[in-house]
Amino acid sequence: MFTFNSNVVSGSASVPPGEGSVLGNPTFSGNTMTVNLTGVADQQSITVNLTNVADSTGNTLSAASVTMGVLAGDTNGDGRINVGDSNQTKSRSGQTIDASNFTSDVNLDGRINVGDTNFVKSRSGNFIP
Repeated sequence: MFTFNSNVVSGSASVPPGEGSVLGNPTFSGNTMTVNLTGVADQQSITVNLTNVADSTGNTLSAASVTMGVLAGDTNGDGRINVGDSNQTKSRSGQTIDASNFTSDVNLDGRINVGDTNFVKSRSGNFIP
């Protein structure tokens, strides 16, 4: 999801070959552009290229690139999976998922529980090269 200073109405997105692919067309809602990705491997950095993003007043951003890391189980976002991620996920067990803790639902079942903690523990030592 990309957030802009003004309402956006159109644009396109792509990723370099070998990093994954864009699934369908971007969607626009207010000042956000949502780009769905597929085929993105774990433990990598991926670049999303945006082109011709236009706002509701006719301004156009001709090109921009954003690089993000992909690391399943990195719940604290530090680029590596270790005891910090495990402890954070375990401490959130039983919480209702919201904007502050959604990263701890690593198995994407809609709940934060022992399944998420076990997932994180099983990936301990992984990092983004």
